[in-house]
Amino acid sequence: MVQLFILFFFSIKATHGYEIQRFISLNRMSEWNNIKSGSIYYAIKKLEKDQYIRMIDKPVEGEKKKQIYEITQRGRDALRKLALAEMGKPLQGAASEKFLLYPIIASLQKEEIILCVEKHINDLEQQKIKIADWRKEKELKSCSMEVITLDYMITTIENQMIWHKRMLENLDQIFRETNEIAMLIKETDFMNYE
Repeated sequence: MVQLFILFFFSIKATHGYEIQRFISLNRMSEWNNIKSGSIYYAIKKLEKDQYIRMIDKPVEGEKKKQIYEITQRGRDALRKLALAEMGKPLQGAASEKFLLYPIIASLQKEEIILCVEKHINDLEQQKIKIADWRKEKELKSCSMEVITLDYMITTIENQMIWHKRMLENLDQIFRETNEIAMLIKETDFMNYE
């Protein structure tokens, strides 16, 4: 998700790693997501090595020269692939990377999001059926802890299905909010933002 987020940021504007780090810090993203500000520079170097971004010489007047990067076409292609892969992943607990939805949404078309999410919901439904069948078998001959565990698994799957369905129901609003966030990133210098 770190690479996806950085590519998303560079797809909006050319900037340096410290501005991305400031954005993460100002939004307290490391408190609720696995994007840590300390991993930014490592990821930038890897993205540059993979030719997804390139350094350009564009220092801001009056500041020490910073390494400014921009996304390449190869990086835009990678961003789309990473976003599509992330959209198809299950939610992973309270700090799921998928909860940072706007870099994913901004990188995909509405139709491909719908197809991906509908497939994911169908996969979850199939998984739920298998676990429910397993639960029926276990209910008759297992300890209660196994049954409780299977109940928890079913509830988790049901909650994921609810989240994804609500996301689809609100997709137009999510696109509007994503565009607002992209405009905020484009128009704001987070180095001077308090």
